[in-house]
Amino acid sequence: MKYLDIDYTVVQGIGRQLWKWSVSFDANPARGEAATKSEAVAEAERAIDRALARKKLRLVGPTTSVEIKKPG
Repeated sequence: MKYLDIDYTVVQGIGRQLWKWSVSFDANPARGEAATKSEAVAEAERAIDRALARKKLRLVGPTTSVEIKKPG
């Protein structure tokens, strides 16, 4: 499955009410279990959102102000 251009998997476990999901970002995998398929999909997509939010926060660096003086 795909969400925001990131692949993730959702598979049914051995038990009737067990769904497993996994997402792999670079080298940081995220995994979990849920009672229903829709819950597993939602949890996987939340994990993707959290990972992208952290990455976005890291990309924003401190701003520097530059003062330009006019001659005269």
